[in-house]
Amino acid sequence: MIDALRYQLSPLDTFISVVVLFVFGVSQPLLDLLGRNAEFFLARASPPLDVVLVGLVLAVVIPGVLGLFIVTIGRLHEPTGRVLHWIVLTLLGGMLALQIIERTSLRRANDLLEIVLAMMVGLIITVAIRRSPGFQSMMRFGVVAPVLALAVFLFLSPASQLIFRSGAINEPAAISVGNPAPVVFIIFDEFPLASLIDGEGTLQEEVYPNFARLAKDGTWYRNAITVQQQTEEAIPAILTGNDPPPDRLPMAFDYPANLFTLLSDHYEIRAREQVTELCPEYACDNRSRPQIPFAQRWQTLISDIWIVAAHVFLPNDLRSGLPPIDHSWSNFETGLSEEEETDFNIIRRFNEAVSEDRRIPFQEFLDAIEPPDEEPTLDFIHVMLPHIPWQYVSTGQKFYAAAPIPGSATTGWGDDEWLVNQGYQRHLMQVQYADTMIGQLIDRLEAIDTYDEALIVVLADHGVIVRPNIKHRRVALEDTVGEIAAIPLFIKEPYQESGRIDDYRAETIDILPTVVDVLGIELPWETDGSSLLAADRPDRTESQITGSQGAVVFGTDGTEKLEIAGRKIDDFGMDGPFGLTPLGQRNLLGLAIDPATVAISATLTASIENPGRYNVVRTAGDSLPLHFNGSLVSAEQLSEESVLAVGLNGEIVAVTRTYDTNGRTASFYAMIPPDKLIDGVNEVSLFLVGGANGSQTLEQIPTT
Repeated sequence: MIDALRYQLSPLDTFISVVVLFVFGVSQPLLDLLGRNAEFFLARASPPLDVVLVGLVLAVVIPGVLGLFIVTIGRLHEPTGRVLHWIVLTLLGGMLALQIIERTSLRRANDLLEIVLAMMVGLIITVAIRRSPGFQSMMRFGVVAPVLALAVFLFLSPASQLIFRSGAINEPAAISVGNPAPVVFIIFDEFPLASLIDGEGTLQEEVYPNFARLAKDGTWYRNAITVQQQTEEAIPAILTGNDPPPDRLPMAFDYPANLFTLLSDHYEIRAREQVTELCPEYACDNRSRPQIPFAQRWQTLISDIWIVAAHVFLPNDLRSGLPPIDHSWSNFETGLSEEEETDFNIIRRFNEAVSEDRRIPFQEFLDAIEPPDEEPTLDFIHVMLPHIPWQYVSTGQKFYAAAPIPGSATTGWGDDEWLVNQGYQRHLMQVQYADTMIGQLIDRLEAIDTYDEALIVVLADHGVIVRPNIKHRRVALEDTVGEIAAIPLFIKEPYQESGRIDDYRAETIDILPTVVDVLGIELPWETDGSSLLAADRPDRTESQITGSQGAVVFGTDGTEKLEIAGRKIDDFGMDGPFGLTPLGQRNLLGLAIDPATVAISATLTASIENPGRYNVVRTAGDSLPLHFNGSLVSAEQLSEESVLAVGLNGEIVAVTRTYDTNGRTASFYAMIPPDKLIDGVNEVSLFLVGGANGSQTLEQIPTT
């Protein structure tokens, strides 16, 4: 080993070895991932220059600069250069080895074992480079690696379409509009119909009053489904009327025949796309995806690539503290709690300027809605709600909570039903905000006297799964179509006289044909879907949804979603997300606390995270301290989970259960209903609950 360390390489061989190992160990895996997921760039409205620069920086600039740095250090102080070269090669060789290990059965091994094996391989590679002339010759041939990695990324990967796509998109054939009504079109994201209904398929009107308003004026297609699992295919299906073929990107060049291009000659189009680019510049004046300034765009890009790299190169257990990359297409770091201390706080400060606030696009969408002037209007928005991260309540105010969500397991859910239900609670809280958005839309249209004459389309691109023992929360399988496929769909026709429920199996490919039917347009292309208003609409006996696991065929009676909704009602009751309690404890909610009848625990204490938050509450502020969490400490061994009640201002407002019990400690959290908070000082208290079903006892736990 000492001989290997002392063995001298020429500056050129030193440079080449670093560059080649960096490309194979770091650049190529990253570029392969980014190239296969072109939506990473599309979601940011990245111009072709950004894609090219990412390839150049990862394949050429960074490895070249690193190689030159090590060569320079060696020139200045040869022993230091040798040691540094040895360390860097071992690390890069280890990263290459980790990529290989992740593709074998060893990926399930202990993380420490993975790292040790990888570093051993890295050390062997380093010794070979420093001592083997044959290996050195092979490395010299590898000098073309940066060029090859860059060429594959720029010319052969799906991301290449973003670079070489044509800016010229043929305008559609001329059409006539027989009934030019104003159109308002909203697509929500990750929104299963089961979140809105009870086990009988009835809309929960008291919990979601604004969807109920829309249903009373329009048609609720209660048995609607999406034909695609992923947003990137689901939205094109909605806007073209055709089930998308594989290997297309959700942009106008790949889908030139869509709702935007169809109406471009006759409508003023005000579109706000979040992930797609289906509205071409000639139709939307490039307003559907505003271009973020270069500096801000690259702040987010660098932050996200850094986080993606950490997910790619770190072993499984070491990824647990990272921001999730499956919650959104960009701004991954915003999935972290502002209260959570992580190694990525520096990224948070770096990324503050472009932090994503999903409330802003919808407010801008509302503000832009005006009565039609010379041309009828199409107001379109894809809303990234109630999509994860779940951080809003019905009022649109934020709540901050730990990430990842307790009970989640990488991309899916673990086996603790209580913790998964608490995750579901956060989802339902954000669904209530989606309901508020519908109310704001109706109010805006009524205020400008456009509501009656407008064609309003409200739906979701796909659903989401929130139940135990699920590997991925958004994969369509035979037993998940109730959550993934079944979506809300409401269509209010112009001057519709009354609301109605239609239980026909509507599919998202039917929406465009229905819109053109209402507007009196003869569609200039064939569609897979049919107008939902047609007398001869097809009699469907089965439906199909396509996702990452292939196509899933299922029946049309819609019983799958009713089962999911029924389970929700069992767990939450009929009063919405804040009815969640452990089994047999719901009667405690709203109970007035009588201090004279409550004993103080002599064996338990609780540490509440940031208890001072409840002394300075502003109920009209942008954020509310709804996430009440901490740890339970016992003077005795804790053998099982404990049921806890949360008191606020003399009333029980939540009941929860401990988790991660470890000896004499356990964690807990609960969500406080926002209407229970008062301005200023709020008195919070915690109680150990004994018994159930009306015979409970409360024992107050001292808190710090």
